[in-house]
Amino acid sequence: MNTSTYIIDIKQRAAAAGFNMAEVSREAGLDQAQVSRWISGKTVPLVSSVDKLKAALDRLIATRIDTLTKEST
Repeated sequence: MNTSTYIIDIKQRAAAAGFNMAEVSREAGLDQAQVSRWISGKTVPLVSSVDKLKAALDRLIATRIDTLTKEST
């Protein structure tokens, strides 16, 4: 898998969890316009940038799960 494929996977995971890429980009500290260029295939991200997006999405999902768990107790 190349880094562009990972970006699409992250986008799909984000959507499934109810997040958009602007939220994920912001959490990762990355420019949303640059992330859009990666998604569209105009440019190719570095592995370190993909790692930042993945970690950011994981944090967002973990926070949401934690919030939902606290609300249900």
